[in-house]
Amino acid sequence: MLSKYLLIPFVLGALVFFYIGWNVDSDYAIYMVPFVVGAAAVYMLSPQIDWWQYQRKPPELDARLRHILNTQMPFYQNLSVENKTKFRHRIALYLEANEFIPKGSENVPVDVRGIVAACAVQLTLGLKDYLMGKFEHIIVYPHPFPSPQHTERWHACELFEEDGVIMFSSEQLMAGFVKPARYFNIGLYEYARVFQRCNPQIAFPVFDEYIWDKLERISGFSLENIEKWIGLPAIDPLGVAVSHFFIFPEKFKDILPGEFAALSKIFNPCF
Repeated sequence: MLSKYLLIPFVLGALVFFYIGWNVDSDYAIYMVPFVVGAAAVYMLSPQIDWWQYQRKPPELDARLRHILNTQMPFYQNLSVENKTKFRHRIALYLEANEFIPKGSENVPVDVRGIVAACAVQLTLGLKDYLMGKFEHIIVYPHPFPSPQHTERWHACELFEEDGVIMFSSEQLMAGFVKPARYFNIGLYEYARVFQRCNPQIAFPVFDEYIWDKLERISGFSLENIEKWIGLPAIDPLGVAVSHFFIFPEKFKDILPGEFAALSKIFNPCF
């Protein structure tokens, strides 16, 4: 990281004048002050300094993540060469900018972190602001989980807006990513809800209770299927619609042309 390299001359300078002041003449100790102040400033600004470096030269993705994108993600496979590079860079930056918290395991596997980031980036690839910074904490369980908001229900995903938290079960997340025609994609679903909360000024098309039949025609997933898959009632129709918009764009356009045009204007997708 760039900040660590920038710290080196300040730390060395402070040590040199500390040594001279201690062993030669105490008057030299005063010259430590600029170096100590400089080191403190670099330390305090290290997140901004490192982020600036990452933006200029994003780290390359792990080979396992590149393999997943190349073999398991039709959206990525159909992008132009330029947009594939942009997609990989944004995933790398998203991974750097957000905190992944394991629950029920020692760590969040690289492939799971990459798939979470890929869902977020797929949603916002056509936009300038893609980080959705109000939600920087991603908690990942290996399987469905209860939560303080739903103590009696084991479920696959949830938002906790007050703390900027997104929660996923990696079991359902992976299945929906690898086989989206068979399993509902909870990653796109939750990030659609995150995006709406981060952008309250955007006027989304209205999806009410009468839209479920058309959403089922688009995807094959009934409301009951999705409720059972997620494990919670009161499923958000906008989140479902945005997920279908990205996974089944042709069917979506055919069945809901007006809503397709509205979502295309919002997300500027790179289909």
